Amino acid sequence: MRFLPQALILGTLGLGAFSVPAAAQNAGATGWTLISVDGHVAEEGGRLAFSADGAIFGTTGCNRFQGTVSSAPGLVTFNAPFAVTRMACVDGMAEQEEKVLEALTGTVAVAYDPVNDRMTLIPESGAAVLGFAREVE
Repeated sequence: MRFLPQALILGTLGLGAFSVPAAAQNAGATGWTLISVDGHVAEEGGRLAFSADGAIFGTTGCNRFQGTVSSAPGLVTFNAPFAVTRMACVDGMAEQEEKVLEALTGTVAVAYDPVNDRMTLIPESGAAVLGFAREVE
């Protein structure tokens, strides 16, 4: 029975294709696709979503994560620790995952481009800058 809590956690994080959970959709979640990491084109599969209640969830392209955030105008603070699955990632994806998770730590500046519907997260820590495009429903 000691494996039951791990199974419940992994089940909650999901194992299929990324989608915004129904509860988050009802809370007004906004989904974003990762398009760049430190100025380089991102490997496919990276996504994140924020919900109105302060939840964040997504995937680095390899592993899923979830946690909470707080925000102020132009800033988002990622509250540690995030829950993260731990599947093995191929080399390029492993490097991207490390950079993404490091960038989603602490306080980051948020720059929004309304013309192209793009969001850039600029970590105060000096970690990799992440670029996102809003997901089209």
